[in-house]
Order: sequence, then C-alpha cells, then structure tokens
Amino acid sequence: MSSEAANTRVDFSARDQEGEVAFYVLLWKRKGITLEMFDDYWRDVHGPVCARLPGQYQYWQYHVAHNEGGIWPETDGINSVSTPEEQFDGIAELTFKSAEDRNIWFKAAAILMDDEHNIFSKAIGYNTNPGNSITYCDGIVNGQPNGKALASLTKLLVMIRKKDDVSVEDFRKFLSKDYAAEIAKSPYILKLRLHLFEEVDNTRPPAAGVAHGEDAELNYQAAIEICFEDKLNMENFFKYCPSYSNACQDQAKYIKDFYTFPNRSTYTFVYDGQMTLSGKRSSTVAGLISSIGAINQLEEDVMDLMIGKAGR
Repeated sequence: MSSEAANTRVDFSARDQEGEVAFYVLLWKRKGITLEMFDDYWRDVHGPVCARLPGQYQYWQYHVAHNEGGIWPETDGINSVSTPEEQFDGIAELTFKSAEDRNIWFKAAAILMDDEHNIFSKAIGYNTNPGNSITYCDGIVNGQPNGKALASLTKLLVMIRKKDDVSVEDFRKFLSKDYAAEIAKSPYILKLRLHLFEEVDNTRPPAAGVAHGEDAELNYQAAIEICFEDKLNMENFFKYCPSYSNACQDQAKYIKDFYTFPNRSTYTFVYDGQMTLSGKRSSTVAGLISSIGAINQLEEDVMDLMIGKAGR
C-alpha cells in the first residue's frame, strides 16, 4: 500500500471517542465443551443477554485463537509465547460514555454471572480510566461487524505486560506516545487501538465455577488491537516501515510480555448506545436475515412481536 493511498483513506477513529472508558474481559472456555459450542453460545445466547443491560455505548466480542508466537518479530528480552494457563479464547470489549454508565452496567450484570458457568471457567476484567482507551487510526468502514464480515483482514489482539522495574507511568507514556502513536503513522496499518489498564479488581466475587481474580504478576497493563488489510501488508509493516523500526528501539526497556492472539471473528451487539440486530436477535439470526435480505424481519410489527417495543 502506498503512502498516498493511506493519506486518502477515510479515518473512522472519531466514532470511538464517545466511549470514554472501557471494560475489557479475557475469557477462558470451560472444560467439557467444544470451541464451536463455546463460540455459538457466547454469540447467540450470552451476548444478546449482555446487550440488553443498561449503560453500554459499544459491545464487541472477539473470538480469538491461542497465542503460539511466530507472528510478531522476536525481540531479545521480550517474551512472546503464552503458557497454557494464559491461553484464553475470547475477549469482550464494552465501552461506556462515562464511569457512571459503567457502574450502572456493573450493578445490572448479576444476571450475566448466573450464565457464565455455562461456557466460561475464568473471566478476568480490566477497567480503563477516561482517556486510556484510544483509537489512533481506523480505516475499516464497517464498525459493527457480525462474524466473518471482516474475514479478509488480518487482526491481532495483543496483550502486554510491563517490565517489573518500570513504573506504570513510564510504561504508559512509552506505549501511548513513543510506540502506538509512532506505528499508527504507518500506511500499512488499517486500525490501531490501545487500552491502558488499571489493576484487576480482585474483590469481584467469583461466579459458580468461574474465577474472577488474577495474581498480581499475571496482570496485563495494556492491550493493543491492530489490523492490516492482509498478511502481505503486515509483513511489509514489519520489514519496511520506518515507524515500526523507530517504535521498537526502546521496547525491550519497557515491555516484558508481548502476546499476539489472532482474531478469528468479531461480533457487535451494541453500537452508538443501541442494540444491533445481533444484540436483538442473536448473531446467527442476524446473519441469516442479512444474507437472505429479509427486510420484513426488521419491520416494527415483527420486532415488537419478537423482542417487544422496549427492546426495539
């Protein structure tokens, strides 16, 4: 991709700005169910329940593959391979217009805790404070994908831990100003979004059979969502992009673990503060309605029959 093409691309990053704070949840599949069953239940049963809770501005599900390394170039002094215990299967990202809205959602979320044990063995949630969930660039036209809509793209969810002797303040400054802001200049990157996390709140009670607490040494301090049009653009970014080379110069001073989880599919249940069709009717049903072009299913009388006027 040429720099000229990148400069003429529309940037949609502003659409995320109203989501002032986030709740970013790493999710481990429970034993005894297949990955396919996990995916289906999470997107078709659990997701629509969550979408109905108050306070949300955006709600995405990222269904991810395990991190085996080998995607991102190795850097001396930075670990890139997750242990088996660190391999999770999905990420839920919820954004809110304010911390108050997030608290409204937290107070209403007990109904989700009753459902968690059906598919999760562990759910570790990270909060971000205002200004610490930042979209640097976004050339993806469709901000509310459902399933394989963006399957041609190459997207990674990157989990990052800081070096033990580095302060949180210095780590955040490096990652936001020297790293993310620098690589976002690259014409090869389609989307770049950064989250700077607070410590996991271990006072959250566990759900039945679902762990909510995390040891301090296993806390992540940041996550990056990075997307390329394809793997060729990703490899060109690694090999030829000056902004990537510049950003990497000091990364080993600040970063201890850099784990890349490939995104398998993305589902959107709340967008601009409103439930999407997936949120209202489930991801699978939304996909069928869209594929067939069943516009009658979007009429008010059908929606009222299926989900009631309040849901519409």
